[in-house]
Amino acid sequence: MAESTARDLCALAAKALVGQGMSEGLAREVAEEFVVAELAGVKTHGIGKLVSLNLGDLNAAPKIQEHGALLSIDGCRGNGFKLFREIAGMLIERCPRNGISAAFVHNFSRYSSLYPYTSRVAKAGYATLLANSAGPAAVTPFGSVDPLTGTNPICFSFPKPKGQVQTFDFATSEVVWGAIRQAAIEGKALPTGPFLDAAGDVTTIPSEVNAVRGFGGRKGFALNLAIEILAGILPGGRAGMECESEFDCGAFFIAIDPKFAGAGAEGFAQGLERLLVAVRGSRPEDPSVPVRAPGDRGRNSISLDRDHERKILVPDTVIEMMRRMAAGESVAELASNPLFN
Repeated sequence: MAESTARDLCALAAKALVGQGMSEGLAREVAEEFVVAELAGVKTHGIGKLVSLNLGDLNAAPKIQEHGALLSIDGCRGNGFKLFREIAGMLIERCPRNGISAAFVHNFSRYSSLYPYTSRVAKAGYATLLANSAGPAAVTPFGSVDPLTGTNPICFSFPKPKGQVQTFDFATSEVVWGAIRQAAIEGKALPTGPFLDAAGDVTTIPSEVNAVRGFGGRKGFALNLAIEILAGILPGGRAGMECESEFDCGAFFIAIDPKFAGAGAEGFAQGLERLLVAVRGSRPEDPSVPVRAPGDRGRNSISLDRDHERKILVPDTVIEMMRRMAAGESVAELASNPLFN
């Protein structure tokens, strides 16, 4: 394992992305997202994920159809990090017109975590949610051992006073698919229970994984399946076993202006804060473990300005891959493995 400060790791990650054709400004932002994940202990969305991504076409121009408050977007196999920043800007611009704006998107490369995009919209004063189908098939229907749907994350961000946001960001699989990649990189076993092999038996060996269970039993799979429909089929993508690559997946992204929804901007912020205080103040099952609201310890709470000297351990193989990427080499060891995406 190699030890690096957060600042130095950001610099190397940005160089790796620039070496793959990303603009310097976007590369810095994206690199920081991956390092923030490392600092937050979310290694499944950390630097190991950066070196496994297909960045898509960084020069692609999306095809956009506007239907009132709704945008229908074909990403034309473009880069997800770039595209969804642009979409967040479109929603912020359009939301005041009708009190709501929405985008249904397909045919784009992965953009890693959802919270950077919902947070942008929430900081502009709008309640927002973003969900995407995340195939090919990985999650088993409740009661099955066969993979069918994606891990299908969903993220909500709500505006609070002084530009703060409260974010709930989670996959609808019991464990994120990236845990396979991270376990393989670190040479560790997977947790016992969530992952199944081709025979339908529980496995802890990354190379044997064929499927992952959905979270929350029947109700959890119902949410996973609803996302597969709304984010996969509805935008014009594919779903289930018809989804063969990440470019077959889709997303929906919605922004709502509290001013027009009934509460008003100030009333919404005050009501949200009262509710979050009530959650945190509720009686804990274990007196030594205080109750937290979703998002209280999320990546939005990490500050690179404050934590830039913190040390991070990263596998040597990942550091070497980033150096090769920075030199312009197309690194395919992880990106070519469907288990890692």
